[in-house]
Amino acid sequence: MSLISRQLSLAVARARALAAEPGLERRIAHHRRELHTAETVLFFSEPPSQIYQLEVWLAPFERLAAAGHRVGIVVMNALTATALLEKTTLPVFYSRNMEQVEHRLRSAGTRAICYVNNAQANFTMLRFNGPRHIHLNHGESEKSSMVSNQLKAYDQVAVAGAAALERIGRGIARFDAGKLVPIGRPQLDAVTASPGRGRVRVLYAPTWEGDSKAMGYSSLLAHGEDILAGLCADERIDVRFRPHPKTGGSSAAMAKLIASLRRKYAALLDPVDDAGQSLADSDVVICDISAMAYDALALNIPLLLAGTEECELTKRLPASQQLADCTDLAERVLALAATGSTVQGELARYFFATTAAGEATELLRRLVCGEE
Repeated sequence: MSLISRQLSLAVARARALAAEPGLERRIAHHRRELHTAETVLFFSEPPSQIYQLEVWLAPFERLAAAGHRVGIVVMNALTATALLEKTTLPVFYSRNMEQVEHRLRSAGTRAICYVNNAQANFTMLRFNGPRHIHLNHGESEKSSMVSNQLKAYDQVAVAGAAALERIGRGIARFDAGKLVPIGRPQLDAVTASPGRGRVRVLYAPTWEGDSKAMGYSSLLAHGEDILAGLCADERIDVRFRPHPKTGGSSAAMAKLIASLRRKYAALLDPVDDAGQSLADSDVVICDISAMAYDALALNIPLLLAGTEECELTKRLPASQQLADCTDLAERVLALAATGSTVQGELARYFFATTAAGEATELLRRLVCGEE
C-alpha cells in the first residue's frame, strides 16, 4: 500500500470515528456499561481494525469480573467503544482526552492498567502515576516485535513462560528481568476439546505480511494457494482457512492475493470467532511463526509449521512438522493427524508457564492484583 493510500485510509478512519461520537455516552448508559469503579482496566487506543488484539483478553478479564474483581476497559476510538458494547459485558469508558481518562481512573480507584500492544498512545498513558502499568501483549511468538525495547517502559511485563524469559534476556539490552512475570496463556483456559469428526479437519491460519521486512512471516505469498488447493483436492480432509485479520493492510500484492483467496475459497473461511476454540476444533493446524503456532503447542494440536525463520521453535520442531514445500501435503497432514507429535508436550512446557486448565487465569489474577 502506498504512503498516500495509507494516509487517506487513516484520514477516512479518523473521520468515521469522530462521526460515531455523538450519542456514544448515551449508548453506553443504555447498555448499563458505564465505568464507575475498576481496580484494573484494559487500555486500548486503537481503531476497530486492531481490535483483535484486545478481543483475546476479553474472556479472561470477564472471568476475573465474574469472580468479583472490578474490571473495565478504556478506549480512545468511538468505533472501538461501539464495537465493544456487542463483544463484552465489561464496563467501557471512552475519551480522546487523556486528562479525562486520568480523572476517570482516579475516581474509579484504578490500581493496575494493562496494555495489549505497544501503541503510541500507551506512552502518553504511562505518564499517569499511581497505578501499576502492566504489558500483556496479545500472544506468544518469536516475532521480532516480541523483543521490543519499549517493554522497559512498563512496571511489569506478563510473558508466557521460560522461552520468553530467555528471549527477552538475550534480545533487550539492560532490561530488568525482575519485571517479567510468567503467566502462561489465560485465553486458552476456557477452550474445550472438540468432539470427533468423520474427516480430518485442517486449519490453515497464516499470519499477516507485517509492516516491515523483519516482520514478514506470512506464508501466503509463497504457499497459500498451493496449501489450500492441495488440501481441498483430498476428500478425506475438511479444510478451514483463517487468515490474520490484518492481512493485506501493508502490501498491495498481499491485499490482491487475500481478496482473491477469500473469493475462491469463501466456503472454507473459518466461522469460529475465538482463535483458541478454532484450534481446539482442528486435528492439524498449518500456520506460520505466530501466536497461533504456539497456542497449538499449548493445546497439543499437531502443528505443521510453514515459517522457516530461525528461532527456538524451528530448532526444536522435527523436520516432519516443518513445511518446506507442499509436496505430498495431504498425505503429510493425514499422517500427522494419525500419529500426533512426540515433541509438542515438551515444547509446550518450555513456551508456557502452565497449560493446566484455570492456572493461567489464576496467575493473571495474582498479577493484576499485585499478589505475584
